[in-house]
Parts: sequence; C-alpha cells; structure tokens
Amino acid sequence: MPWPRVEAFVNELLEIDSIRDIRLASKALIGLPQHWADEHLVSGIARLAGTAHLRGVQLSLHTHANAAQQITPSVCAAARRLLEAGLRDIRNQAVLLRSVNDSAQALLDLSFALLDQAAVMPYYIYMCDMIPFSEHWRTSVAQAQALQLDIMGYLPGFATPRIVCDVPFVGKRWVHQPCYYDRIRGISYWSKNYRTMAEVDDSEALTRLHEFYDPLDTLPPEGRRWWAGDHDDGRVSAPENTIRHSPMAATDR
Repeated sequence: MPWPRVEAFVNELLEIDSIRDIRLASKALIGLPQHWADEHLVSGIARLAGTAHLRGVQLSLHTHANAAQQITPSVCAAARRLLEAGLRDIRNQAVLLRSVNDSAQALLDLSFALLDQAAVMPYYIYMCDMIPFSEHWRTSVAQAQALQLDIMGYLPGFATPRIVCDVPFVGKRWVHQPCYYDRIRGISYWSKNYRTMAEVDDSEALTRLHEFYDPLDTLPPEGRRWWAGDHDDGRVSAPENTIRHSPMAATDR
C-alpha cells in the first residue's frame, strides 16, 4: 500500500479517543528493507510517532522473519532507522516450520539475531495452520511444547518468544494450554475463555472443545493405524491415552 494512504489512515485512527495502541504489520521490513528505509517513509513514521506520543498512543510495527539468515544488515539498518524515528517497538511474529526452524538452536539463533542485531523483539512463534498443502511444514503440538521448554532460560524473559497455536474458533493459545491432548492420535482439544458478540447467547461457548490435528506423519504407528481405520468413536471424549491439562478459568470479557 502506498505510504501516503497508510499515513492518512493512521492519522484518522489517532483522532479516535479510545485508541491506545496501533500496530502496523509488514513483511516488507524483512523482504524489502529498502522500502522501510526510504527517507519519505521514515519521515512519515516520525510524523505519526510524534502525533501518537502527544496523544498517549503506542505506535509499533509487526514483521515476519522465520530464520536468522533473514536478519541481514539491510534489515537491521532499516529497523534502527524506524526506531530512531519514534516507533514504540518492532516485534517479530515467526511461523514454526519443519526443516526450517524446528529446533531450539534455530529458534534461539533467530531470537538473538532479532534482538541483538536489529533491536526487534521476538514476540510470537505460530504453529503452522491446518491449511491445504502445508502438511510437510507443520509440526505436532508435542514438538512445539518441547521446543518452548528448550528455549526457556536463554533469553531475557521479555524477549522469550511464546509458541502459540491459532486454534480454529478459539484463537491464539500457548502450546501448553490444551484441555486434553491425545498424543497417539494427534488430537488436541482446546477451549476458550472469552465470548465474541456472536456468542453472547451461546451457553456452551466457554465449555465447548475445539480440535486441532497433528500432521499424520508425526504420529506413532498405532496412531497412523487408527486414522487408517474407523475412528468415528467420539473424539472429544478424551480417550485413555490423552494427556489432561486444567483449562483456563472461563470468564466473560
């Protein structure tokens, strides 16, 4: 989107009294850093940041890098120019991808490169969504849980990224928050602790379980055999081999 349109839109947002946080989102800081280093754009950021500061609004930029080698000198230079122009933060949202960054070392390398070289805050690491033709990229919830534990303690607490699962109909959940997890069949069950406007009259909105599925090739042999046969046995009943967790307190927001 051309910068004048972005700036005009954000200026209109800054006129709304109730707004306290504005987050721009762009993969171009990583893929096309010269765009964000352009003098006209940096000057525009400075104007917006100045107005935001006067009105008590936090103006930040979210970007998307998945591997340390993406944090090039050009990316670092552009990021620092934007921060010097007055952005509150630049935060990174990565995606956990098999064979790309599915090791503790790769995630730590990425986090340190972001933090130490580009002054970008490691923020979220999303599990890859259950979308068509992505099975070879996806990891299991169990692997994501292990990775989260493996990267703890190496980074400052404020800069330790949280690995999350964007569960359909639920939203972002930390990977250690399923209500039940059947590791044999690769099915995790999640609940939500908030209602949307469409759920105001739904009495089961906070107790209904929503399913998320691990890639089939990450399952043990008995799990693959189960999926190859008849598995219409009420999956939400949490079978005996399911690991149970206490769901979050269900409260309306």
